[in-house]
Amino acid sequence: LLTDQGARVTYHDPLVPTFSEDGQQHHSTPLTAETVEAADCVLIVTDHSAIDFDMVRQRAKAVVDTRNALGRG
Repeated sequence: LLTDQGARVTYHDPLVPTFSEDGQQHHSTPLTAETVEAADCVLIVTDHSAIDFDMVRQRAKAVVDTRNALGRG
């Protein structure tokens, strides 16, 4: 839906390095301070223990946290 409107969507998931959708292959983007700062919004849909949520909290311009991952620290 977002890509249909021209948005560039990336994802990071340490457990899903790649997936295919509608004939397109998608690759997990490294979660770094640079990639978080470059994003207009970070969407948290899974609270993996391997994610540095403090870094996300400090670096993201906007966050939609569906797991309350940022509320735990």
